[in-house]
Amino acid sequence: MGLPASLESKCTEAVVRAAAYIRGRQSSSGGFCFYQYGRVEDPSLGDTYYAVSALDLFGIEVRDSSRVAQFVDRARRFGLTYLYFYAFTLDRLGLASRISSAALAQIGALTITLPDEGRSVDRTGWLESARKTIRLQQRFGTGGSGQARARPAVCDSSASAGRLLDRDRYAHVERFTRDLLAGGGFGVRVNLRDTYLALAVGSLLGIEPAPETMSFVDSLQQPPFGFLMTSRSTMANLDVLYAGVQCCTLLKLPIRHGEDVIAFLLDCQTAEGGFSHAPKSLPNLEFTYCALRTLATLAPELRLS
Repeated sequence: MGLPASLESKCTEAVVRAAAYIRGRQSSSGGFCFYQYGRVEDPSLGDTYYAVSALDLFGIEVRDSSRVAQFVDRARRFGLTYLYFYAFTLDRLGLASRISSAALAQIGALTITLPDEGRSVDRTGWLESARKTIRLQQRFGTGGSGQARARPAVCDSSASAGRLLDRDRYAHVERFTRDLLAGGGFGVRVNLRDTYLALAVGSLLGIEPAPETMSFVDSLQQPPFGFLMTSRSTMANLDVLYAGVQCCTLLKLPIRHGEDVIAFLLDCQTAEGGFSHAPKSLPNLEFTYCALRTLATLAPELRLS
């Protein structure tokens, strides 16, 4: 969408302020932490991933990138989420070759087990884990043998990226996700966030979305915020807007209330420059990344300015 000159100027200023906020959250160790008080700071792999990824969206240099890489190398990295943050932070820094053979072997050994229909399962958590596992194995090229190497980077939402996968290995996930998406929206209480995650997994596996899913997402494009989480919602937050914009991107749907989305995002920016979950809340680096990625999607011209 093309922005009016006055709104583009506000968005550009918001990005500059957000970049200053992010850079100000870098610790002496090289890592990033959203919480700082005096000399107290606790950098984490997650905060570092979101900080580096947010700056990368707009081609903004990460200061002392060698120190950042050293911090990432020293951070603990057991389990899916730690592996994800570790590998993709180095990747964003252009240092995928530094990913250890042990980490690549762990990535290769990751598996996806389908939810047990007979038990109460956190489907949101399952979808997020499936997305991270597939993205890791897609990006760092492994067939489960423990032998892996970094492949050329691909976008999160690239449906064609599924061609890099072992189709047999993910056949059970593909069938399960295809069934999820056949009925429209997804979730125990059908909602935009879970539908985005299901679409993201489906896109990685090359699944064509059903018309019912497109209709569901489009029905949640509502003023005054741009998107609603469910058909009965009356309020929005950053998660809702992020999910809505990403859903429309994956579905190639026009975003009908983009200026409403941007206005809400700008209201979520705090005096420090970071973004919060909702207006007048506390900012952090994850929310700031989500806000900047949403702005970059809605107004790609900002990435060139």
